[in-house]
Amino acid sequence: MLRPWQDRPLADLLAEHGLAGVPERIFPNDGWSGATLTVLERDRQRFVLKRTSWAADWIARATDDRDLREGCVAANRPRFWMPVVAPYLGAAADGESLAILMPDLSRELIAWERPAHEPGIDVETLSRVLDAVACLHFQPWRPGTIHDVFPWCAVRQRLLLLSRPSAERYRSEGLAVGERFLAGWDAFDRLAPPAARDLVERLADEPEPLLGAVERLPRVGLHGDLKLANVALLRDGVVGLIDWQLVTLAPVAVELGWFLVSNTPLLPEPPDQVLERYLVGARWHANRWSGGVDGPARRTVDSVLGNWDAQVDLTWIVGLLLRGWRKGLDAESGTATGWGTTGADDLAWWCRRAVEAADRRL
Repeated sequence: MLRPWQDRPLADLLAEHGLAGVPERIFPNDGWSGATLTVLERDRQRFVLKRTSWAADWIARATDDRDLREGCVAANRPRFWMPVVAPYLGAAADGESLAILMPDLSRELIAWERPAHEPGIDVETLSRVLDAVACLHFQPWRPGTIHDVFPWCAVRQRLLLLSRPSAERYRSEGLAVGERFLAGWDAFDRLAPPAARDLVERLADEPEPLLGAVERLPRVGLHGDLKLANVALLRDGVVGLIDWQLVTLAPVAVELGWFLVSNTPLLPEPPDQVLERYLVGARWHANRWSGGVDGPARRTVDSVLGNWDAQVDLTWIVGLLLRGWRKGLDAESGTATGWGTTGADDLAWWCRRAVEAADRRL
């Protein structure tokens, strides 16, 4: 059974790790959700304490996350097959807030904001991350990792989180993110081809065709927010993943679409090549875990790869729906991709791929 984070007071969690009475200092961060971070230091070891709540976190409210599912992950500390870890030390209640304790991974997390002249990650790092992502996708989520009753983020809410209708709602609630997203969608509407604008508008208003296509593909456990800023490169090849607030059960296309569009400035290769690298990791882990032709991991991989063309098509559609707003901003500002394409060319590429894919799948 899941251990509720609400059942444990923060004082007990801090005492367990020798942090009772240790002063907290503000830890600046660029997160958008509304969570706050503080740092605690003991014996030259640094820890980060993350606090969030239903009232403070707009993402929690937008995805009906009343259980604060990242706290469920942190409290239960799921055991994944290597090289993937969720590097939490625990979670507890601090009044009405969720408090999550973790080691300070500032030096291990992949840098998100970089100067324009500084390159993104290299191909070796990309391969390491994609291998870990494939490892996560193709292992069973079951008792002993996370129980079947885990409060997964609904796929509909994940796909519509950054849409124009959602952004309008955020603005009406006085959230600054609403203005940011709407400015991006305005740029998208100015620069994207008519067919792409029509596709995104239709799916934002009536996502059922996309949801139907998603439901026809096999579901696996997804992290849900695989920005490279949530990836820590730890020792001995281990990859730590933080910020599990959007963890969901869905086809890998949902994860890959977001991964490709949210990390555009940092990726060293274009999307098609990134997907090929992901396939290398998927096939390697299939052989690693097969335990014979009837191995459960092998069956999962075979079911995903057997529908690979459909997964790729949905990757393009999901990516544009989730982050077309940022593609518009990048095209308008002249921001380049990590592999050297202009923002305008990248927007045109995604629009073309998504429209073609929608003609085949929706």
